[in-house]
Amino acid sequence: MKKIIYILIILFFSCYSGISQYWEEQTSGVTVQLTSVSPISPTNIWVCGYSGTVLRTTNGGTNWSNVSGGGIPNTVSLVNIWGIDANTALVAGYLGSDTWVWRTSNAGANWVQVFSQPGGFINGIVMKKNQPLHGFMQGDPVGSRWSLWKTSNGGINWDSTGCYLAQNGAEAGWNNSIFIGTQSLYTLNLDSSIWFGTNNSRIYYSTNFGVSWVSQSTAPEVNTYALGFLYYGEGNGLAGGTNLIRTSNFGTNWSSQTSVGTGNFSGFVLFPAPVDYGYCWYTRNTTSIYKGSHGSGWAIEYTAPAGNYRHFTNVRNGTVCFGVRSNGGITRCNYFFQGLFKQVQIIPVSSVYPKTIQTRSTRLRISDFGLQISDW
Repeated sequence: MKKIIYILIILFFSCYSGISQYWEEQTSGVTVQLTSVSPISPTNIWVCGYSGTVLRTTNGGTNWSNVSGGGIPNTVSLVNIWGIDANTALVAGYLGSDTWVWRTSNAGANWVQVFSQPGGFINGIVMKKNQPLHGFMQGDPVGSRWSLWKTSNGGINWDSTGCYLAQNGAEAGWNNSIFIGTQSLYTLNLDSSIWFGTNNSRIYYSTNFGVSWVSQSTAPEVNTYALGFLYYGEGNGLAGGTNLIRTSNFGTNWSSQTSVGTGNFSGFVLFPAPVDYGYCWYTRNTTSIYKGSHGSGWAIEYTAPAGNYRHFTNVRNGTVCFGVRSNGGITRCNYFFQGLFKQVQIIPVSSVYPKTIQTRSTRLRISDFGLQISDW
């Protein structure tokens, strides 16, 4: 009797189903207000807050080290931090009407003051992904011009040459309301794109790393406390003051978007993977984290036990995000693919190869790969 032998020919496979989230609370060891988080990778993260507080972890937050002091006064309120690597970071803070920036190159053992400005307020520091020692710093206007500075040596020196941007009226900015490149994809051609928010119904946007700027109207929304962009062909972005706005052309036009919750927006995470393109999250100055799809359909996904979220962002490349809160709380989330969907076609070998052949087969199971198949 002629045996019919079948071969499984995989015509194609594609990633499928949604993403599964795992939210966890971490022990920071402090109760002061935390104001900014800078996740370099899923394992290396820097955090800052009031009372001169700086925290770091090298194991994804399983353990947090308090690296405050070492040159940073405990009377200073730190409001923005950028980690360059596991050992190097820049942190900005203020006391009264003066502002400073400190830098560490030895994992926080010592902090060196690299910038000061009377009457100023530094809102944010960002560095290029492809040239991580090249950075940009933005602060409130002093002397009727925005405080804009560049560095080419990892923040050791700062120069404002060629960074002139006139103040419009009495406008000012907001700490952490600055964005460079795009979330996760961060393509090379956008590594010089910078946006920062104001209290003047406008966002400032530069495509050439601060050489020139255009203003993007956010009216009727007056304040932009937080913003985030995703490059996947269209230039999608979200921003918010007390209301949510969105763009699909890198901010040339902003429109109102329905949202849920109350309080000022404090952070956005946009997920770029093609399989789940469109998932996004935001925080407000409350205990909740909200999830939506394509900028709409928002609902509470996670609620912290206490403390309001002050900043929320994701790692520069990857699927992990962190949020810091007003009571010293830190939340971590790993959002990851839940499964794969494969389409296969079974074709009899005899139909294409009639000769008798010796075969040996091995049955593979989805469980062998630790995968799940689920509908979405």
